[in-house]
Amino acid sequence: MMRLFLLLCFCSASVFGQKIHLPHEVEKAAEPTGGLAFLSQFIASNVQIPFMSAIKGVNGRVYIKGIVEPDGSLSQLEISRGLDSLTNKEALRIMGLYKAWQPATLKGEKVRQSMIYPIAFKAPPTPGFDSTKFALVNYFDSQYRGVSDPKKYEYRSILPLDKEGYIKADVVYEQLRGGKWKEISRIPFQKKEVWYKTDVHRIGVDSIRAYEVSARDLNGASHSTEAVLQANGNRLSYTEYGANNKASMIKKYDQKGMVRDLLVTSDSATLHMSWFDNGQVRTVTEVPAPKATEYRERLFVNAWNREGKQIVKEGEGYWKSTSEADGAKLLVEEGPVTAAKKDGKWVGKLADSTLYYEEIYEKGILKQGVVFEDGQKRTYDQAIIQPQFKGGLNRFYKFLGENIKYPMDALSRGVKGRVMLSFVVCEDGSLCDYKVENGLGFGLDDEALRVVKKMSGMWEPGAMRGKLVRVKYNLPINFQF
Repeated sequence: MMRLFLLLCFCSASVFGQKIHLPHEVEKAAEPTGGLAFLSQFIASNVQIPFMSAIKGVNGRVYIKGIVEPDGSLSQLEISRGLDSLTNKEALRIMGLYKAWQPATLKGEKVRQSMIYPIAFKAPPTPGFDSTKFALVNYFDSQYRGVSDPKKYEYRSILPLDKEGYIKADVVYEQLRGGKWKEISRIPFQKKEVWYKTDVHRIGVDSIRAYEVSARDLNGASHSTEAVLQANGNRLSYTEYGANNKASMIKKYDQKGMVRDLLVTSDSATLHMSWFDNGQVRTVTEVPAPKATEYRERLFVNAWNREGKQIVKEGEGYWKSTSEADGAKLLVEEGPVTAAKKDGKWVGKLADSTLYYEEIYEKGILKQGVVFEDGQKRTYDQAIIQPQFKGGLNRFYKFLGENIKYPMDALSRGVKGRVMLSFVVCEDGSLCDYKVENGLGFGLDDEALRVVKKMSGMWEPGAMRGKLVRVKYNLPINFQF
């Protein structure tokens, strides 16, 4: 046993005793798999500018030096030139996560090579930050439009933050009356324990204990950024909301603190990117924004394997990804894509390699499908059927027009705009799980909810591969006068 131990120690020492080459001394220099653009994208997606640095503004680079080992890993990371202790620590954290390197080669052999890489930290001073309150303070005019001119101030919101930049107490809304600010509403802060599933891309992953911080009103509308955090403070999930209170960016992390999924939503489309656990980008998909009740299919844009080989390029190639089937079962799906759409035979298998479905597509159109579930075989000609209001789209809008009543409070203040709701259409066509995703207040949110709740039972349910399922539905309701 002692001889074996000494042999292992000798082998380990021989690797780290090899010469460390400079980039100009090798035939092929070490580089991120796929090129520097992939590392830049990884850094941009993972960087968390320390809040205490960001509030006063930061604009500079931290230079990290280290060694790219023959196996593609990094070692001996340290600061070559830094900014401050917080940004230096964050730069080391990010580079320590990225392991998708192609090592240097010399005379056909993989060798150790030194490297230096800059990580940029750039953020203007945090607008609206009040150091005396240690909170973000935003001001609004009489119609709740953001303003910076004190002469137009009528309302303001106060978001108390901790030193990491997360919400830490109730969000308070105030109105300026007689030259003094008076509280008019308070949104309760919540810090609750949750069980969080860290990585849907891996098989056999269980949930871990974490906590969620948020501030939501009775309608479920969010009034701050939200985060799910581990006990050590590392993020597991982070959601930012736009000015219309609609989630504009969602990041999901693994336990090491690496971003594994990124969703960015705009008016035109939703972009989804995913990464492998070594930092190599995995997939890029896009879903064009639907109009009203229209359903838009996901476009398969780009994909790579873990070693950095691109398997789908600009919508052409062979796709393979992991998702969740009904009942939270992991599902491995694969098949050819043409013009970013499914084309040919696609198969889905469960974690134990059991065949779950087979589908035949022609340029994105499903021709036939069969699913094997609970010992039965079920055929279908539509993979997804979206829930529909009985009577069609015209009847749907007619129902809204006949039932919506403009709240007097909003009318007297001249408040107008769009309330974004979500709800779930159940298997029997009833509705549940109502939520205000983007509210306006002044009674408009409550009126939109009242009318939507009257629709329960007036829907044809959705289906997934021939089986009736619960489907979340997003609905904008416009209030104009």
